[in-house]
This record gives sequence, C-alpha cells and structure tokens, in this order.
Amino acid sequence: MKKISLIILAIIISLYSLLYIHVKNVQAINIGLGIHPALVKVVIRPGKNITQVIKIDNRSTDNKTLVARLVPFTSADDFGNPNIDPRTTAPWLEYFSLANSKIQFDQPFELKAGQSDQLILSISIPAEAPLGDLYATLLVTSYATGIDNQLQGSALSATIGSNLLISVSTQGAPSTILKITDLLPEEGKYLKIGDYYFLDNITPLYFTALAKNEGEFTAETKGVFRIERNEQNPIELQSVLPQYVLAKSQRRLGTISDSKFFFTPGFSMIGPHAVRIDIRSENSNASTKIDVIFFPGKILIGIIAAIISK
Repeated sequence: MKKISLIILAIIISLYSLLYIHVKNVQAINIGLGIHPALVKVVIRPGKNITQVIKIDNRSTDNKTLVARLVPFTSADDFGNPNIDPRTTAPWLEYFSLANSKIQFDQPFELKAGQSDQLILSISIPAEAPLGDLYATLLVTSYATGIDNQLQGSALSATIGSNLLISVSTQGAPSTILKITDLLPEEGKYLKIGDYYFLDNITPLYFTALAKNEGEFTAETKGVFRIERNEQNPIELQSVLPQYVLAKSQRRLGTISDSKFFFTPGFSMIGPHAVRIDIRSENSNASTKIDVIFFPGKILIGIIAAIISK
C-alpha cells in the first residue's frame, strides 16, 4: 500500500494578534504547540538593537522536530488578516537573527514532549536603515509522524507563528496619517437626500466604517462611536475595538463583538442627529461624522397604504 502523505499547513497566526492590542497565546489545534507572544510590536531607533524572547510550548505527548524561520507579511484584507507567503524574502531580514546557542533559523531542533523552549530573537537596525515599518512573522514548523491507523507513517506538519510589527523611527511614538472613511448606514436601510441620511426610527441599524492609514507607521484605533443630537448630549456611546492598522492599509472598524456598529433607535428619536467616530491614541487622531434624520418611515408608509386602500 502506498505511503499516504498528509500535509496540514495550519498557519495559526491568531486573528486576535492583529485585531487586539492585548493578545493571548496561539495554540495549534490538535497539534499541541503554542507560541507566546502571538504579537510583538516595538519601535527601534536606527543604529540600535533589542532582544525579544519568544516562548514555544510542546504540550503534546510526542517529541517534536521544529524549524524556525522568518517571513515577511502584508495586509491581506480589511479584517486584519495577514498575507503570508513562505517563499517571500526581503533584504531587511538580515536585521534579524537568533541568539540561541543551539537554535538557528532554517535549522531543525528538537522540543521534547511537555517541555518549553525560548527563541531569543535579536533585532539589530543599521544606522543607515530607512525609517518605516517592517512586518514579519516568526514561523515555527513541526515535523512528526502520524499515529492514526489510517495515516500510519504519514508525514504530519503544523505551523504556528508570532507576528512582528517593527517600527524603525527616531521617535518613540512615530506620527501616522489616519483617516476614517466610508462611515455609512447599512445598505438598503436609508434614503439619502443631499448630505442627509434618512433612517427609520423603529428599525435596528448597522453602521460600517474603515480606518485608512496613509502613513509609514502602524496606527492604533482606540476611540468612540457615538450618536448624538448635539455634542453635549450623546444618545449612544460604543467603544471602538482597539486595532492595529498597518502602514498603507485599511481596517474595518467595529466593536469587540462585531465588525459593525449596531444601534436600535427609539420611537421618540425624530429629527436631525449626528453619527460620529473619534479616534484618539498616542500616535493616531482622526474623526468623521455623517448627518442623519430619524423619522417614522414605516409608520408613515403604513398610514399611506391604509388611506390608499380605502
């Protein structure tokens, strides 16, 4: 019977690693591997170097043969997913090395069952290095032997990783150019006349928006979504989910539970209001608003239909 080769390429770079500023350990499902931290964000001045410890855990009952390597990544979509191609390279990868005595990039090493180890990542930025962001993923791939009866002797692999957001800057909090665009009610739920969006006041609503980073450094989206009749009397306040927006990319804004902002108007909400998003963080400031008019649209339609039917 021919040997069956099964390759499970599960690059578990937790979505939370880019969605959340505070992230949890990444676990490779059914493989027993973990890596921490799942996200590293640092600012380094040209001519300086730092050391970052990455911990890897083997929680399985089998010894693992592992290989560590560094791969650049880019933004894949508006939801913060990374685009990782293991074949990609970049000249600045030479800034990175492993300071371990027995572990080096692209060389196999063993991690015994139930044990942990540390990858000591050294980042050394040349004095003449250009300012800007570097995005890479530290991938750790395991190679083992499958033990399932149907897959006995087959090659089994899994890949976990830690995302690295490295800003080369002379400032501790480099400035960004962040804009909020496309703040809109859910399509099909509004009537636009001029600059005003007319919304039914008894229909649950969703609002969407994008944060666009036109700068050279990663931006953060700490802020507030609000609906107000005036600035002194907000009717609705929601925290914008803290996210990283990579340089020259955009991210969909939302709350901790959704990639949209949900709001249910009240029957008494009639007339002009403002829907606003304000972003205020250490290196990112942006705001935008749209003008809306709440009115009893469904009720009026029902009344008109009743009159016509008589």
